[in-house]
Amino acid sequence: SADINPMDPPKGAWFNDVSPGSFEVGVSTRSAAALFLVPFMCVWSGFSLGGIYGSQFIKGQFDPKLSLFGIPFVLGTLLFGSIALMTVCGKVVVKVDGENGTVFTGVGPIGWRRRFNWRGVSAVRCTESHGRRGSVSKHVRFEGEKSLAFATGVKDERLNFMLAVLVALTLSACAAATNPVLDHGMPIGAETDVP
Repeated sequence: SADINPMDPPKGAWFNDVSPGSFEVGVSTRSAAALFLVPFMCVWSGFSLGGIYGSQFIKGQFDPKLSLFGIPFVLGTLLFGSIALMTVCGKVVVKVDGENGTVFTGVGPIGWRRRFNWRGVSAVRCTESHGRRGSVSKHVRFEGEKSLAFATGVKDERLNFMLAVLVALTLSACAAATNPVLDHGMPIGAETDVP
């Protein structure tokens, strides 16, 4: 991670050094998986929701039992829809202003914001989670005052960039605060953490 230049990010990643003690590092979650997920979501929602609710709308009659039966399909459509949107135009952004930090995951201004204390971060790592069927997902994890995992499913090149920038900034913040030397983050796949 030492050879990554924050001012020369890979495609789909960025770093803005706003002012001393303030910065933003972000990565796009765009992925080729969108070529499968977007059509799948359209077919899923079209058949399931169209069949359950569309038929009621066309007939002009409300069927409470059929509507209740359709709730899992509505939830599935929302889940698949949000995942599909993330693969098309999603992003993960870490913003720090002094000791106040936020991790944003979402599309445009809509998404999930988690707050953290930047000075309370004692280590930045790449960790892995193992799924039931042998799948492995990598993410960045803040350790210290608050454990925070993010950027799951981001391409390795972008994840490596975000990790390297955050490790470098954490180490420089540590040196400035004359805290003990932090545990250095590892390249992708170097550390495994199974929550």
